[in-house]
Amino acid sequence: MFRGIALVALLGAVGVAPAVAQSGFSVTPWAGAYVPTRNSFSTVGTDIKRDNSFIGGARLTFWGNSPVGFELTGGFAPARVHISGTNTTINGDRNTQVFVGGAKLMLGLSPATSRVGVFLSGGPSLIRRGADVAKESESHTDWGGVAGLGVRIPFSASVGLRLEGEDYFYGGNFNTGRKFQNDLVLSAGLALGW
Repeated sequence: MFRGIALVALLGAVGVAPAVAQSGFSVTPWAGAYVPTRNSFSTVGTDIKRDNSFIGGARLTFWGNSPVGFELTGGFAPARVHISGTNTTINGDRNTQVFVGGAKLMLGLSPATSRVGVFLSGGPSLIRRGADVAKESESHTDWGGVAGLGVRIPFSASVGLRLEGEDYFYGGNFNTGRKFQNDLVLSAGLALGW
């Protein structure tokens, strides 16, 4: 996958086609994978395992006439967990219903003559679990940050394929005390601009 992204970035950098204007708004419905990088937690009598999950969402992006843009993004994942042990009243698999959202500044890395757009993004984020791991009847919200790297491959002046990898980082509490977490979102979507 990384070789493919590198190839697309290289082709974009040498300018295989005329530039496509990126200024204006775009809406991108997307789908992909939600991958928690710390997916196993244990305390005395309780074991928690987080699974990879499907995620879907949308992005609203604005690019001006400069390499800097702004984006609001949000996504929802069932985020399945497995809980077992003697100190818990809930054993078995269930969904924690995770919402991730962010407000990001975008920085275009591609030359103005490039047809393919490569960009970095970053900003504040929020991660909300609709059903907390420790107490299923409660929700839990964590504030953190998000950083991403993406590629936009245009099909026309207003439609393009967008591939992105994002890292949502925050201090999450999964019944084991607050610990630094990284949850990855790998997505593909159709950018519709005007």
